[in-house]
Amino acid sequence: MRQLLQQQQSTPPLSPEAQELLAQLRDIREPAPISWWPPAPGWWLLALLLLACATVIFLWLRHKRRQKLHNRYRVEAVRLLEEIDTADPVAPQEINELLKRVAVTSYGRTTCGNLTGQAWLEFLQVTAVVDCTNQVRQVVLQHLYRKDTTDAAGNEAFRDYAMQWVQGHGDTFPAAGQTAAEASRV
Repeated sequence: MRQLLQQQQSTPPLSPEAQELLAQLRDIREPAPISWWPPAPGWWLLALLLLACATVIFLWLRHKRRQKLHNRYRVEAVRLLEEIDTADPVAPQEINELLKRVAVTSYGRTTCGNLTGQAWLEFLQVTAVVDCTNQVRQVVLQHLYRKDTTDAAGNEAFRDYAMQWVQGHGDTFPAAGQTAAEASRV
């Protein structure tokens, strides 16, 4: 400590020119802080990428929602088909009625509303890639309007075929007589 005091006392006094130069010195100025605006080009690219991803996700979700709304009749028809008791003598009529309702909803009344028998089976075969077994053919062609015989196994096969048809039928069919007004009502 003594040495420090001795050194301070031993420094010679400054000349007037040196004192004048020391008086002109100022504190160091720091540069202004870097602002956040405008962002660097990388941030702009990231923002565009996030916006594009959000748009794609929104469009995909909207598409899925529309698809779900468009196919809700299929879910309802399958639910109703599952509720049918195949041991009941009127089961073939109930299954056929549900098939007709789905077909009229999808293809129009003029295309399939009045089809019966073999023509109805051919329509079902053309509109969906579902194999129609002989058991199903027999139920549709022979047991459909008969209450005196009950074929529980045939009814079960017909119900399974109907479920597969409802889930797998296409939405377009070359409708010769269907008008635009009728298609919009369905």
